[in-house]
Amino acid sequence: MRKHFQYILFFLSILIVYELYLIISFKYVDIQKDLIITNTQKDIIDRKEILQNKKDYFAYINTNAYKDKIAKSSQNKKNPWEEVSFIVTKDEVEQYKKLDVQKQMYSEKEIKSPTYWMSNWQKWIYYIFKKDIRD
Repeated sequence: MRKHFQYILFFLSILIVYELYLIISFKYVDIQKDLIITNTQKDIIDRKEILQNKKDYFAYINTNAYKDKIAKSSQNKKNPWEEVSFIVTKDEVEQYKKLDVQKQMYSEKEIKSPTYWMSNWQKWIYYIFKKDIRD
Protein backbone atom coordinates (compact mmCIF):
# COMPACT_ATOMS: atom_id res chain seq x y z
CA MET A 1 0.00 0.00 0.00
CA ARG A 2 2.78 2.33 0.81
CA LYS A 3 4.28 1.83 -2.63
CA HIS A 4 0.97 2.83 -4.14
CA PHE A 5 1.01 6.16 -2.23
CA GLN A 6 4.55 6.80 -3.32
CA TYR A 7 3.54 6.44 -6.96
CA ILE A 8 0.63 8.79 -6.43
CA LEU A 9 2.91 11.30 -4.70
CA PHE A 10 5.44 11.05 -7.51
CA PHE A 11 2.73 11.51 -10.14
CA LEU A 12 1.27 14.52 -8.30
CA SER A 13 4.70 16.11 -7.89
CA ILE A 14 5.34 15.65 -11.62
CA LEU A 15 1.92 17.19 -12.31
CA ILE A 16 2.70 20.18 -10.07
CA VAL A 17 6.06 20.76 -11.77
CA TYR A 18 4.37 20.56 -15.17
CA GLU A 19 1.71 23.08 -14.11
CA LEU A 20 4.39 25.41 -12.79
CA TYR A 21 6.18 25.10 -16.10
CA LEU A 22 2.98 25.95 -17.97
CA ILE A 23 2.28 28.95 -15.75
CA ILE A 24 5.82 30.30 -16.15
CA SER A 25 5.88 29.72 -19.90
CA PHE A 26 2.48 31.41 -20.43
CA LYS A 27 3.57 34.34 -18.27
CA TYR A 28 6.80 34.64 -20.27
CA VAL A 29 4.88 34.65 -23.56
CA ASP A 30 2.50 37.26 -22.12
CA ILE A 31 5.41 39.49 -21.09
CA GLN A 32 6.97 39.13 -24.53
CA LYS A 33 3.69 40.15 -26.18
CA ASP A 34 3.45 43.19 -23.89
CA LEU A 35 7.01 44.18 -24.80
CA ILE A 36 6.25 43.83 -28.50
CA ILE A 37 3.13 45.96 -28.11
CA THR A 38 4.94 48.72 -26.20
CA ASN A 39 7.85 48.72 -28.66
CA THR A 40 5.43 48.92 -31.57
CA GLN A 41 3.63 51.84 -29.92
CA LYS A 42 6.95 53.64 -29.38
CA ASP A 43 7.88 52.98 -33.01
CA ILE A 44 4.55 54.38 -34.19
CA ILE A 45 5.06 57.53 -32.11
CA ASP A 46 8.61 57.96 -33.46
CA ARG A 47 7.44 57.51 -37.03
CA LYS A 48 4.64 60.04 -36.53
CA GLU A 49 7.19 62.51 -35.19
CA ILE A 50 9.53 61.91 -38.14
CA LEU A 51 6.63 62.26 -40.55
CA GLN A 52 5.60 65.55 -38.93
CA ASN A 53 9.18 66.83 -39.16
CA LYS A 54 9.29 65.92 -42.85
CA LYS A 55 5.96 67.65 -43.45
CA ASP A 56 7.27 70.77 -41.74
CA TYR A 57 10.48 70.64 -43.77
CA PHE A 58 8.62 70.24 -47.08
CA ALA A 59 6.28 73.06 -46.12
CA TYR A 60 9.34 75.23 -45.45
CA ILE A 61 10.92 74.26 -48.79
CA ASN A 62 7.78 75.28 -50.65
CA THR A 63 7.74 78.80 -49.17
CA ASN A 64 8.68 81.75 -51.36
CA ALA A 65 11.33 82.88 -48.86
CA TYR A 66 13.21 79.58 -49.19
CA LYS A 67 12.97 79.60 -52.99
CA ASP A 68 14.22 83.20 -53.03
CA LYS A 69 17.12 82.29 -50.73
CA ILE A 70 18.16 79.34 -52.92
CA ALA A 71 17.89 81.37 -56.12
CA LYS A 72 20.08 84.09 -54.61
CA SER A 73 22.71 81.74 -53.23
CA SER A 74 23.05 79.17 -55.99
CA GLN A 75 22.02 80.99 -59.18
CA ASN A 76 23.24 84.52 -58.34
CA LYS A 77 19.81 85.99 -58.95
CA LYS A 78 18.25 89.01 -57.29
CA ASN A 79 14.83 90.54 -56.91
CA PRO A 80 14.00 93.49 -59.18
CA TRP A 81 13.89 95.98 -56.31
CA GLU A 82 17.25 94.91 -54.88
CA GLU A 83 20.69 96.23 -55.73
CA VAL A 84 23.75 94.04 -55.38
CA SER A 85 27.25 95.44 -55.09
CA PHE A 86 30.47 93.48 -54.78
CA ILE A 87 33.31 95.07 -52.89
CA VAL A 88 36.74 94.02 -54.14
CA THR A 89 40.15 95.59 -54.02
CA LYS A 90 42.19 96.73 -57.03
CA ASP A 91 44.62 93.88 -56.45
CA GLU A 92 41.84 91.32 -56.72
CA VAL A 93 40.65 92.93 -59.95
CA GLU A 94 44.17 92.82 -61.41
CA GLN A 95 44.59 89.19 -60.38
CA TYR A 96 41.29 88.32 -62.02
CA LYS A 97 42.31 90.08 -65.23
CA LYS A 98 45.51 88.04 -65.32
CA LEU A 99 43.62 84.74 -65.17
CA ASP A 100 43.17 82.97 -68.44
CA VAL A 101 39.65 81.72 -67.91
CA GLN A 102 39.28 80.10 -71.32
CA LYS A 103 42.44 78.10 -70.84
CA GLN A 104 41.26 76.90 -67.43
CA MET A 105 37.85 75.94 -68.77
CA TYR A 106 39.00 73.97 -71.78
CA SER A 107 42.33 72.53 -70.68
CA GLU A 108 42.26 68.90 -69.74
CA LYS A 109 44.64 67.90 -67.04
CA GLU A 110 45.44 64.26 -66.73
CA ILE A 111 46.47 63.52 -63.19
CA LYS A 112 47.80 60.04 -63.12
CA SER A 113 47.77 57.86 -60.09
CA PRO A 114 51.14 57.15 -58.43
CA THR A 115 50.49 53.49 -59.19
CA TYR A 116 49.89 54.06 -62.91
CA TRP A 117 53.13 52.50 -64.17
CA MET A 118 53.43 49.91 -61.39
CA SER A 119 52.96 46.21 -61.87
CA ASN A 120 50.33 44.39 -59.85
CA TRP A 121 52.63 43.16 -57.12
CA GLN A 122 54.20 46.63 -56.79
CA LYS A 123 50.71 48.11 -56.36
CA TRP A 124 49.94 45.66 -53.59
CA ILE A 125 53.10 46.59 -51.75
CA TYR A 126 52.33 50.28 -52.27
CA TYR A 127 48.76 49.96 -50.94
CA ILE A 128 49.65 47.79 -47.95
CA PHE A 129 52.92 49.37 -46.81
CA LYS A 130 52.61 52.84 -48.44
CA LYS A 131 56.08 52.37 -49.82
CA ASP A 132 57.09 52.97 -53.42
CA ILE A 133 59.63 50.31 -54.37
CA ARG A 134 60.20 51.45 -57.98
CA ASP A 135 63.14 53.64 -57.01
